[in-house]
Amino acid sequence: MSEAIIETTAAAKPYTFRQLGGEDMFLMFRIIGKIGVKEFNACFENDGIRQLIAGMAEEKAGEGEDKKNAPSAVTYIAVILEIADVIFKNLPKCEDEVFKLLSQTSDLTIEQVKALSLAQFTEMVVDFIKKEEFRDFIKVVSKLFG
Repeated sequence: MSEAIIETTAAAKPYTFRQLGGEDMFLMFRIIGKIGVKEFNACFENDGIRQLIAGMAEEKAGEGEDKKNAPSAVTYIAVILEIADVIFKNLPKCEDEVFKLLSQTSDLTIEQVKALSLAQFTEMVVDFIKKEEFRDFIKVVSKLFG
């Protein structure tokens, strides 16, 4: 019974997104800049995080059979918490840009985005981040730092 309720709620999203394009890029750069690219970079200078990244690269290359040296779940959690700390600390700096981006890329006005319930707004942000074009954008932009 709870599955039917979840499916009904998920199907009743009060927004739809259009495909992301070049006109969205500069606003996304503004948001990323305000969140703090330099602070993200500092997160990855930690030895534990470097170990984690090296372990992930080894696993991807097929050399990850030695599970003794694999990063622990605690290391993964530490990385997530470091990154979340940077985001949560800086997200209020780009509040207006986030509302504008979500409105600009959906069928809602800025006022309608602001009026969403906490759950709906959070779901909208997650849906935006899951968009294939957004993931492609992040992959391309990350080449600047690689």
